[in-house]
Amino acid sequence: MSQSSVNIEEVDVCKCGYYCRLKTLRTPLNPGRRFFGCKGSKENDGCGYFRWIDPSLENDDESSLMNRFIDGQNLIDRLKRKVKELEEERDSFKFQFNENEEKMMVLNKKLKEVKLQRDWKNVKFNRVVIVFLCLLTIKWFFNIV
Repeated sequence: MSQSSVNIEEVDVCKCGYYCRLKTLRTPLNPGRRFFGCKGSKENDGCGYFRWIDPSLENDDESSLMNRFIDGQNLIDRLKRKVKELEEERDSFKFQFNENEEKMMVLNKKLKEVKLQRDWKNVKFNRVVIVFLCLLTIKWFFNIV
């Protein structure tokens, strides 16, 4: 992109009294060309004010235009590669997530089994204690009688 010919730090005020927006054209004749414009169009009761920020592309020679085109293509290619890398990274994360989810399900199942075994051991211990207390009570009863 060629350098701005105007200081864009100072925002224009249109005839409507509003600050103008800095806009960028995406048309084939003026790709990437910036301008200040009224926030409302003439059809929407705006004043239609605009002022170019970037110089016209008509003054550029063919090699300059070709370089801009190539730079744009390179940027597009880099962005496409970045998107592909991000999609591959996303797929890798999905795979890892699924693996971890399966591992977690297995661990939860083992945890339930361990809890059941612990509870069963407690039940067995409680039974032994109850039987022991019953035997002591019977012995005590017969010793008294």
